[in-house]
Amino acid sequence: MNLLLIAWRNLWRNKRRTLITAASVFFAIWFALIMRAFQLGSYEVMVNNIVHAFSGYFQLHAKGYWDDKTLNNAFSLDTATQIKLRQIQGVEDCASRLESFALASYGARTKGVMVIGVDPESEEGLTSLRQKLREGAYLTPNANGALISRRLASYLKTAVGDTLVIIGQGYQGTSAAGIFPVKGIISFPSPDLDGRLIYLSLPAARELFGAPGMLTTIAFNVSGDRDYKKVSAEVDNLFSDDQYEVMTWEEMMPEVVQQIRADSASGLIMLGILYMIVGFGIFGTILMMLNERRREFGMMIAVGMQKRRLLAILITEIMLLGLIGLITGVAAAVPVIRYYHLYPVRLTGSMAESIISMGFEPVMPTAWNSSFFIAQSLVVMGIVLLVMFLPVVRIRKLKVINALKR
Repeated sequence: MNLLLIAWRNLWRNKRRTLITAASVFFAIWFALIMRAFQLGSYEVMVNNIVHAFSGYFQLHAKGYWDDKTLNNAFSLDTATQIKLRQIQGVEDCASRLESFALASYGARTKGVMVIGVDPESEEGLTSLRQKLREGAYLTPNANGALISRRLASYLKTAVGDTLVIIGQGYQGTSAAGIFPVKGIISFPSPDLDGRLIYLSLPAARELFGAPGMLTTIAFNVSGDRDYKKVSAEVDNLFSDDQYEVMTWEEMMPEVVQQIRADSASGLIMLGILYMIVGFGIFGTILMMLNERRREFGMMIAVGMQKRRLLAILITEIMLLGLIGLITGVAAAVPVIRYYHLYPVRLTGSMAESIISMGFEPVMPTAWNSSFFIAQSLVVMGIVLLVMFLPVVRIRKLKVINALKR
């Protein structure tokens, strides 16, 4: 306790030096936390756009479907197995789909589209599809109508109440053709999805493609506190044969994972440069302090203080400096990070268009979890601990006679 009190009093003998050193630690942790929070928050937006807009955290397919997305690779599951899937611990939502490509036509305009047969209520739980509705009404479980994405509706010049003609190839080579009234228009942030999606009820899609009881995909969401990789492994273990495959969103979209990793690496490099600058700043301040107090140290050793005791006081001073900067920096960063987590920055102009063109929502929230707070705090304290080697070396090599001559 006496050691701590002496170190604390020594700090405030030179307030300017103490404040400069603590400020360098303060700004290091403040900038690092905010920079990393925005970076991790942008990754969360990317993942949420992928997971909650369409794919789910993982999907169940017939073996080989992901490489060859045709109706001939569809599969069927009995009701008992589907119930078991929903009862697996960690599975929050589970949506069965029948997906295929076709041509959609209205008037003189025709475009290639993806037709997705869904159970409307299950799909709402997985992707919040009802919330994407902009005009008209939502699908009912046995509806014969269609939901059409907004950009596709604009291209075909169709509106709610108009009738679409859908033509394609059905299950096992049969022809598929149907007429569907437009019940509603939905909107997706991704231009790719927004320009080609048509949703039908699952019974209507099965009838269109001549695939009674068939599915191409079952997509899953997991509870917020569960590891989706562990849940996907449990789903995979439910099937003992090689007829099915379970793929996480990372396996289905490796290019997004690579993009996140590359961007994260560049962010860590920037943080490394920041920490290097701050580390040299702290090092310079401590070096200046040691030179200024060299005579003082010599005098203290001359009157009988052990070098070990003097080192303990200096190390305690440096630790207190680091903690002052760290605690105040975290305290100042927390309200900023929390605010932008609740109220994300909405991008506009060319930057927003660029992000939308990649299929993501043009917002920049901050991440809100303890992991990066702890990680950045440990890094800053690690820098402070490294700086402690300087007084250890200086005091051990200190010659009392030379110090007192100054």
